[in-house]
Amino acid sequence: MQVDEPTLITKSQAGDHEAYATLVDRYKTAIYHHCFAMVRDEDAAADIAQETFIAAYYNLHKYNPKYRLATWLFKIATNKGLDYLRRASRQVAADDSLIAQIASQEPSPHTKAEYSELHTAVSNLQPKYRAALSLYYWQGLSYAEIAQAMGSPIGSVKVWILRAKAAIKEELA
Repeated sequence: MQVDEPTLITKSQAGDHEAYATLVDRYKTAIYHHCFAMVRDEDAAADIAQETFIAAYYNLHKYNPKYRLATWLFKIATNKGLDYLRRASRQVAADDSLIAQIASQEPSPHTKAEYSELHTAVSNLQPKYRAALSLYYWQGLSYAEIAQAMGSPIGSVKVWILRAKAAIKEELA
């Protein structure tokens, strides 16, 4: 029997570690993928995802149940990812292992080349643009949820996604 999310949150806030572990299990993959989309480093993404869940646990009393838990977790992950990128102060180069992970079956050499070009174009975007694209396209969040997760106005999120798409289009042209 699957326990509903509000019950798990309430139990977690009361100190039930098993309830929190269930919440982590529900969101760990999505949070990891979001972190990886931002930093393009598997180890760093795993560390940032772990830091996200630790920070969420210690700040669960600040969670506002008016919003989805996923949005709150993505906001924490986004902030931690941006902090990591600021500390590293470098863009992470594209690598071929990402292409292998993205593809569910062996793509043609032409498709591999297109993936590589797209990956490079996305890697060259500003971190906030990459984060917005990740939340929109890979995590399926709405503009409003992205704005909430990134702590920015919805208009900024729309502009970031438009600019990111324009930059990718220009680089691929």
